[in-house]
Amino acid sequence: MAGLVQLLIAGATWLMTGERRPRARIRAPNQTRTLFVRAGPGLIAAGIPQLKLIAAAAIVSASPAALSWLYYANRLYELPLGVASIAIAAVIVPRIAASLRNSEADAFAATQSRAYEIALGLALPAATGFAVLAQSIAGGLFQRGAFGAQDTAAVAAALAAICAGLPCHVLEKVFGAVSFAHDDTHTPMIAACCGLAAAVAGGLLLLPHYGYVGVAAAIAISGWVGAGVLGLILYRRRWLRLDRDARRRLPRIVLATAVMGAVVVYGSAAGHRLFPAAAVSSPGRIAVLLILVAFGLAIYAGALHLLGVARLKDLMAGLKARA
Repeated sequence: MAGLVQLLIAGATWLMTGERRPRARIRAPNQTRTLFVRAGPGLIAAGIPQLKLIAAAAIVSASPAALSWLYYANRLYELPLGVASIAIAAVIVPRIAASLRNSEADAFAATQSRAYEIALGLALPAATGFAVLAQSIAGGLFQRGAFGAQDTAAVAAALAAICAGLPCHVLEKVFGAVSFAHDDTHTPMIAACCGLAAAVAGGLLLLPHYGYVGVAAAIAISGWVGAGVLGLILYRRRWLRLDRDARRRLPRIVLATAVMGAVVVYGSAAGHRLFPAAAVSSPGRIAVLLILVAFGLAIYAGALHLLGVARLKDLMAGLKARA
């Protein structure tokens, strides 16, 4: 039903714009063949993250409880990854491709640099927040009924392990956008397959020693492998560019994330000491979680401002202005 509603909204919007005729005629079969040849590897690369989850589920399938804990952690992990993916697909990919096709070296470097800032500006605080608030997130969202305190601790452990790969998985999507802009869809697929192999091998190796948490950590490691392989290939091809502003802002984004993490850890500990009764009821846990998330966002935004880094919405506006 949700998919049907989305289709109706998109269709109605398309009809209201009046743009119901194609602006350009597609010359078949050459353009159609090129489309499918290039789209195939890209679709495979886009499906690799789901294959990682399937592989992880198969590895821990002997324990139904571990399978559920890993599933809950991955659902939470997909939220910031999906937000970053939408930003990259909707804004970054078209801008990178346009600047490359216009043969504007400075614009290409600037657009690519803003992409890295947006990617890390979203992924780093999300990963840090998941790591330091894993217990509060799992307890606030899931702990009720048959889902007890032991399940909360188990999901929190898996979430803390898997979120270590979030920045790399997001960076891998930006690297993929750079590769797509050069009409190369095969290299991101190869890098994604390397990440999948690392997830499977790592899960099998870590499961006997660390259980399902080791499998979650293997998914995080796979992000580092995939992004590392793709980034190294693109670097050797001289396709990666950073301008002076990015070299100044990126370390400050890391510093702002560290400040946010430290303050939230202190605030979480102080909140549990001052309001121990809030952890007993489900509404209390949710209230505490919302307060901590809002507190963390405020600290992060304030740190970006004090360090002289533009807010993410300003970066997005800058990308649109360059289109």
